[in-house]
Amino acid sequence: MKNIIVMSGDIGSGKSSVATELKQLTGFDIIGTGTIQRAIATRRGLTTLELNEISQTDRSVDDEIDAYVIETGKTQDRLIMDSRLAWHFIPTAFKVFLAVDVVVGAERVFNASRNDEKNESLEITLKNNLKRQTIEDQRFNQLYNIHFRKYGNYDLIIDTSYATPLAIAKKINDCFNAWLKQQSFSSLWITPKKLLPSLALDVIGDDHQELNVFIYKEFIYIHQGHRLIIEAHRADNDLIPAKIITEEEYKLLNDGVTVAEAAHKVSLAILKDWEEALGFKYTRYPEVV
Repeated sequence: MKNIIVMSGDIGSGKSSVATELKQLTGFDIIGTGTIQRAIATRRGLTTLELNEISQTDRSVDDEIDAYVIETGKTQDRLIMDSRLAWHFIPTAFKVFLAVDVVVGAERVFNASRNDEKNESLEITLKNNLKRQTIEDQRFNQLYNIHFRKYGNYDLIIDTSYATPLAIAKKINDCFNAWLKQQSFSSLWITPKKLLPSLALDVIGDDHQELNVFIYKEFIYIHQGHRLIIEAHRADNDLIPAKIITEEEYKLLNDGVTVAEAAHKVSLAILKDWEEALGFKYTRYPEVV
């Protein structure tokens, strides 16, 4: 088992910032996608822009990047790799996915004012990010037959929407050390503001001591532990541990309904009541409400 941490994540999830903080905690070197692309471009006598243009029609560029990642995983140690697909090519690494609320991620990208991206407004940035995300999902599925946003691919998933890069890096480091020692740790750490209730407030009666969630169309719903989330909101917690029950929409939950059916029962009125009771607003709502 090598000391390699690979990080994938949503657009605007802050992978570079988290990697920088994690380097300070671990002393590991960082290799990012940009570093890999520059190395390959130099090897070919090209600029990175020229390499990117070639990659649109030439599969050999992807193959060379993949080979670089695979070889790095075999020959290097004490490494943080910021790469969308390193988890797939270095299966023995500690695999981390950084999730972010899509609106928060768009705000970060828009405020960064990147010269290579046409983001005249926050609304356009959000639209561009969602389009890019769809293209990435389809491309990776077509090339590698994988769904890289499936949380089950990773050892650790952390929501970066409201926690600081340092807090996230510390959480990764703690879980990585537990993983090295084969100790248990929570695989999902999420902000309460991202969680949708699956029950109306007036029927919530559980005092479950563990937060269990299910995922439907990229939204995360509370299955058990509503009271825990109410308490977490009131304590203004940025990250809390949770257990993912399933990501499969037709999976039966323990109350005899499928994930899709449970999600469809959540009305806009239920979400509005939840927001009002806890004093916050979701950045967006699922289409089914």
